[in-house]
This record gives sequence, structure tokens and C-alpha cells, in this order.
Amino acid sequence: MRTQNDICLLCKESRATQKNSHLIPRFFGKGLFETRNPRHGIEINKDGKRRRVQDIVKEDYLVCPGCERGFSILETYCSLRLERFNKLRYYQEFKRFKIGEFEYFECKNLDIKIFNLFIYSIIWRLSVSSTYAFGAFSLPKIHEEELRSILSNYIVKTQEDLISSITDLIALPNYSHITIRPHKKLRPPNSMLSAASLGDYLHEIFLVDYLILFLTDSDKTESQLKEIDNNNLDKLVRIGLVSVDNWKKYNYTSIKEALR
Repeated sequence: MRTQNDICLLCKESRATQKNSHLIPRFFGKGLFETRNPRHGIEINKDGKRRRVQDIVKEDYLVCPGCERGFSILETYCSLRLERFNKLRYYQEFKRFKIGEFEYFECKNLDIKIFNLFIYSIIWRLSVSSTYAFGAFSLPKIHEEELRSILSNYIVKTQEDLISSITDLIALPNYSHITIRPHKKLRPPNSMLSAASLGDYLHEIFLVDYLILFLTDSDKTESQLKEIDNNNLDKLVRIGLVSVDNWKKYNYTSIKEALR
């Protein structure tokens, strides 16, 4: 078990004194608590037993306060812009596309370099975590270190510093990451907060209202999904859209698998 005397896993310089670090940005998990009174979520362990919880999973002593602040800057920037898709007043910031049954939207006001760092930060934290909740998620060490190296270069004190510093980001690893959500938010959400590695290269993260597929080999990405692969530096961020029925079916199947 890590202690406050251990070195920060991200910067490798300061002591990891930060307590209660959210492994997944808090805004992704809030849908689990919105429709319950009193406010609570349900955590299910490997034996199928349930217990009430008041917050999503946190962990102590992974990073230092400075790195935690850098993660917070990424999260604040991206969460505000992603959540605007649900608000009519911001409709001009998004453009929807439909190709047959395949749909997605582009985010005009979300910098794709910052979005990539945001996704990388989630993937890296889940992989270095020692909590039971995300024990099924693990990157090969070579990829874990590659993400750490990239992220550590863009841990800054303010959003202005972040926007200024990302001009230096000119290349990304040969990864692929796809983000998908239902056409509209469901309440109750009919989904979960979980993560699992499904093989050597494919990793899946359920974020209540979003699903992230992360591949450490972009050549393995299905051709249709390449249209909404955000692991690039020159396109607009694209978020895939699925019907409410398909979202429920996929989540239901995944929840059953998780409880096996």
C-alpha cells in the first residue's frame, strides 16, 4: 500500500501526498447519484453484494498536489464543453452527422490536443490504480510509461498555461480512442462506472453517460470506428451517438458479464 512518503507516480519528483484523488473525473459519475434520495450510488463487489456509496472511487497517495491540480485543469476544460451538448443554447458549438445508421457529432469549441491529454489522464490513472474497483483494467507497462511521459509534460497551474503549452504537442503514440454516448442522457442512467482490459490491446471504460474504447494499436480499430477516432491532432473532437435502446442493451450485457 502506498503512503504519503512515496514519490508521485506522474512527475516522479514530488511526494505523493494527495489524498482522495478521483480516478475518473467526478462529472462522469454524477449521473449515478442524481435520481436517488437521499443521494447515493450502489457499488457491487465481485460476489454480487451491494452497498450504498456517496461518491465515486477515490485513492490516496498516487500523485502530488501539483499533478492533481493539472488533472483538474484538463477535466474542467473538457467537462464544461462536453456537457454543453445537452443544452440548447450551445447548439452552434456542435455539428451532427449521420451516415446510414452511424451517427456522431463534432465539438467545435473543444481543443483536440487537450481532449487527448484528458483521455490519456483517465487511462493512465485507471492503470496505475490499486483499487479493487478497477482491478480488471491494466495497460502493459510500456504504454503506461508512454502515457505518463506525455502527461507529465503538460501538468500546469492554469488553463491559460495549458493552452499555451500544448503548441509543443506535435505527435501522439499509435493509439486509438473512441468515445460514444446515447442520443440523450438517461435518468436513471441504466449504466455503470467500470473499466476492464479485454485483451492485449483493447480496453473499455464505462462512464455512466459515455463509453470509451481505448486501443494501444490503432491498426486494430474497426474501419467504421476510425471515423470517430480522436487520437489525432488536426481534426475536431468527434463523439459517437447510439440509440437509447442500443445503449441499454450494451450496458445490460456488460453488467451481466461484470457480475460473472
